[in-house]
Amino acid sequence: MSSINTTLDLNWRNGPKSTDIITDIRRFFTDIDSRPTVNLRLGYSTKADAVQLQENNGVLMLTRQNNTSPRSTKNAQYWARFVKTATLLNNMVVDKQALKTRFIQYRETRRHEKLDIVKRLMYDIAMTLQIHPTTFGIQQQESGMLKTPQGISLENEVVSDIFAYNDRQRTVLKKKQKIPGTRSIRLRGEKSIPCLVLDVNVKMAGGKVDAVVVVEHKNLSSILDIKNVLLVMTAGYPSSATKEYLHLLSQNPKLQAVPFLYFGDHDMGGFTIFQTLKYGSKNSAWASKMMVCPQLEYCGPLKQDLMESARLYRPQWEAQYLADHPGVTKLVADRDADYWQRKMDRKIKCKFMHHTKKDSEIKRSFDKLGWLDHEPLIKHEIDLIIGSIHPAKFRMADMTQVNILHLQRFIESKLLKRCANRAPVEIPPPVARGIRPQNTPSQPLAGMTQEGDELVLDTVETGDIHQTPDERSLSPEGELRALAAIHIP
Repeated sequence: MSSINTTLDLNWRNGPKSTDIITDIRRFFTDIDSRPTVNLRLGYSTKADAVQLQENNGVLMLTRQNNTSPRSTKNAQYWARFVKTATLLNNMVVDKQALKTRFIQYRETRRHEKLDIVKRLMYDIAMTLQIHPTTFGIQQQESGMLKTPQGISLENEVVSDIFAYNDRQRTVLKKKQKIPGTRSIRLRGEKSIPCLVLDVNVKMAGGKVDAVVVVEHKNLSSILDIKNVLLVMTAGYPSSATKEYLHLLSQNPKLQAVPFLYFGDHDMGGFTIFQTLKYGSKNSAWASKMMVCPQLEYCGPLKQDLMESARLYRPQWEAQYLADHPGVTKLVADRDADYWQRKMDRKIKCKFMHHTKKDSEIKRSFDKLGWLDHEPLIKHEIDLIIGSIHPAKFRMADMTQVNILHLQRFIESKLLKRCANRAPVEIPPPVARGIRPQNTPSQPLAGMTQEGDELVLDTVETGDIHQTPDERSLSPEGELRALAAIHIP
C-alpha cells in the first residue's frame, strides 16, 4: 500500500485538454494489461485517514488525502465494469458529448446496474487520473433555487460547453473578449441555480443585501418573503452546483460584510447539510476548496425555539382574537388564549420524533471527522436528540404550527440580532376578519355566567366528577364543548 502525504485537489475550472484526457485513459488501459496490480485512488475511500479536517489558507475544510490502494488485475468482474465505464468516458471526450450520470447508467452499463455502482466507478476513474469528473463531460445536477431581493440581480458567467472551455488557448484575454464555451446569465427573482458558474457579479440597482439566508427546503419560498435577504434553497441535500454557487457568493467582494445564516430541519439530515455546506462532504472532499462556505452560521431552529413558539406567538394571537371579537372582555380573551396555548403546546409536543439507530451512526461519523468541536450549538442539540429519552427531532416546517408566518418572524428575529443596521420589521395591527359583526355584544363562554361586569366560572357535572371549565378543557369532552362555544382563529 502506497501513500502520498499531500491532499487531492481537483478543479474543473483548470482541467486538462481533451487530447490529454484521451492520452491518460489509454495509458491507463496499457497499465491494466501489463501489470499484475494497479494503484487506484478510490472515489469513496474507506481508509481511516482518507478524509481529514484540515485548515487551508485559514479555512477549516474536509480534505481528501492523495493516497492510493493496489488493486489486482485478476478481479475480472471489477475490471470489466471499470474498462467499460472508462471507454464510455473516453468516447464522451472524443465526441465532445456531455451526459448526465443517469443517462450513462442507461446507455452502456449492464441491465439493472445500480446508479451508485456507476457513480462509484466514474469517481474511481476520475480520482485515479486526478481529473475532475465534470471535465469528462459528466453534467452536474440542477436542484437548488435562489430568490433575490428587490433591486438585486446576479450576473453569472457560465460554462455552456466544457470541452470548448478546456480546449481554449490559455492566454490572457483582451478586454471584453469572451472566453470560449461560456455565456452570461442574469438571475433576478426566484430562479434555479445554474451549473458550472465561473464568476458571480452582484448588481445592486437600488437594493441591498443584509444577509444571505440558506434554507433546506425550496417549498418554503412561498411563505418566506424577507426584505433585503438573498435566499438560497438547497432542495434537500445540496448538489455540486449549489455548493459551488454558495462558495462563489461567500467569496464575492460585495458580500464580505454580510452574514451567511443557515436554517434547516432539527435532525441529523439537517446537520449533515450544514456540514456539507460549511466544511465539505466526505464523498467530495477532493473539491472542498471550491465548495465550502466558511462564513456560514447555524441558526436553528433549536428544540427550545419550537417548544416556546406558542408562548411567543400568544400576544399576536390574542390581539387578533380581540380584533375579531370586539365585544369580548380581556378576561375572556386571556382565558381563550390560555386554552389556545395549551392546545398548541400539545400539538407541538406530538411533532417531536425519537432518534434512530442510523442517527447514532451519523453522530459517530461527525465525531470521527471532528467538525462538531467547532460547532458547540449543534453538538448540544445532537446530545438532546441522541442522549435523551425524550424525542427531540423535528422539521423546520413545524415552526408554522402556531401560524403560517411564525417561521418568517423567527428568521427575522435572528437577522435582527446578526445585522447591526437592519431595522426591525413592524408587525401590522390586526384587522378584524368579519367573524362577528361589529358592535355585537359578546356572549359568555359555556360554563361561565355574566354578573354585571364580571364573569363567574360555573362548575359543571360530568358523571360523578365536578370540573371547572379550565379543568374540563383538558379532557376530550370538554375540549369539544369549548370548541363549539368559541371560535379560535
